Amino acid sequence: MQRLNLTDDELWRAIAENTNAMSALVHEQLQLDAGVGAASDPDSRAKHMLSNDQTIDKYHREYRDYTTELRRRYP
Repeated sequence: MQRLNLTDDELWRAIAENTNAMSALVHEQLQLDAGVGAASDPDSRAKHMLSNDQTIDKYHREYRDYTTELRRRYP
């Protein structure tokens, strides 16, 4: 992992923002899975779900990076 050049406060803020964004996407993903939401046709819904999955994965990787950096700083 590349070292993060963020202060402790910035890391905590990034974790909180990341968690909020990921929670919103997971909630949206559950709605899409249930057939509720903006995408009405199956192809659009599938594309939207794939996009959400990729974004959730990105947020998860960032979350791991942020928490790993905090653990490295404070063993």
